[in-house]
Amino acid sequence: MPSKFKWLYLLFFLAASPFIAAKEKINVDVYVYHLKPPFIVSNTNKLGLYYDFSDYLNAKSENYHFETIFVPRKRIETMLVSGNFNGILLGVNPVWFDDKAETQFLWTNNVYQDQDEVVSLPESAIEYTTPRSLSGKILGGVRGFYYFGIDELVKKGDISRHDTIGEYELLQMLMFKRVDVGIVSRSTLMYLSKAKNWQNKFYLSKKPHDKYQRRVLVPHQNRAVYEEISPIIDNLAYDPVWQEILVKY
Repeated sequence: MPSKFKWLYLLFFLAASPFIAAKEKINVDVYVYHLKPPFIVSNTNKLGLYYDFSDYLNAKSENYHFETIFVPRKRIETMLVSGNFNGILLGVNPVWFDDKAETQFLWTNNVYQDQDEVVSLPESAIEYTTPRSLSGKILGGVRGFYYFGIDELVKKGDISRHDTIGEYELLQMLMFKRVDVGIVSRSTLMYLSKAKNWQNKFYLSKKPHDKYQRRVLVPHQNRAVYEEISPIIDNLAYDPVWQEILVKY
């Protein structure tokens, strides 16, 4: 081959090599089951903090492409029990999956700090101290949610519990005085209060029902994914990009 053609071939190869060498990322499903703002603002339009989280990981990860997928909690549990869970689960806590020792699954550090507020109306404010402080009250809850300490009293008949499909509907039920008190995650309450102009509509007990971290559950067989995202999540609190994302909600 003439030397000038060798040089042309070399230049073409060097120019094309970034595309040739580009590594295709492996797809990873990011399962979520909290169908409520700010985590999922619109499932149809893929809007909300959980979708932004996958976009954030995609900007940071060299090996994986993450996509947020909503799946109901019961189906998530079935997938985990059957061993058909091939992905990661966002926004959950070890206590909720009977894994306090963190041995059944791999767990990242905190993604989002949250707490469950005990909410009532200002004119009939309820101060929560222990589950017993709700005895004789009508509690509004979300269908399928477990409220530790309180559900045990519901079973005994000390507290009456009326359920609805979500926390937005629960707050409406409270405003219509169909229940005396409700338990709502602070993140959702703050988002809806701003979006619906509900400021000063509710009284929050000085003591919440629970405080917890929303983390990421990773099955042991996906350890490589865990090792990729764990350092990224460790740095969330120090990354101004992530902090700007949180401010939106």
